[in-house]
Amino acid sequence: MSDPAVRFSASDAIGVITLNRPDNRNSMTPELLDAFTAVSAEARAADVRCVVVTGTGSCFSSGADFKSTLQREGDRRAPHERSYAMYESFLTLLDLGVPVIGALNGHAVGGGFGLALVCDLRIGARDAKYGANFVRLGLAPGMAISYLLPRLIGLARANELLFTGRLVDGAEAEQLGILNRAVAAGDVLG
Repeated sequence: MSDPAVRFSASDAIGVITLNRPDNRNSMTPELLDAFTAVSAEARAADVRCVVVTGTGSCFSSGADFKSTLQREGDRRAPHERSYAMYESFLTLLDLGVPVIGALNGHAVGGGFGLALVCDLRIGARDAKYGANFVRLGLAPGMAISYLLPRLIGLARANELLFTGRLVDGAEAEQLGILNRAVAAGDVLG
């Protein structure tokens, strides 16, 4: 049996949600989204005081897996409803009644960056890249990034990153206020 796409564990009142597709940079696929929905429900039901979200391998999440179809076959909802459905499982973190800490072990790009922004606090790898590169792909930002990012770093800086698709390293992400702390990759969960 293969490893689950997302895992949940709890110890000492700390819940940990781990994206577990390191071979594909923890990118978003239907099975990852379904698994995230299930572990998010586990986290809500668990007796924990906080939840940490992290990834396996060297990447937190590269966002959508463009080799996969995220939108379900035969889905007759309006385009904006189908788009929201792709991110809905990650937005369930907002329903947790405890703080959510993003332990960004590596790159957080696109939808993976959006997942990081949903967290209450973010500790990230100093050498990783962070940002919403949607415009470089001819797409509008998803995952509530255009709502959350300006609230974290201000409208002008958010516009610069969103309109250019520029990625920043951990040191700049900390300086801008995207990360609470930028540390060595090995210390992200430490």
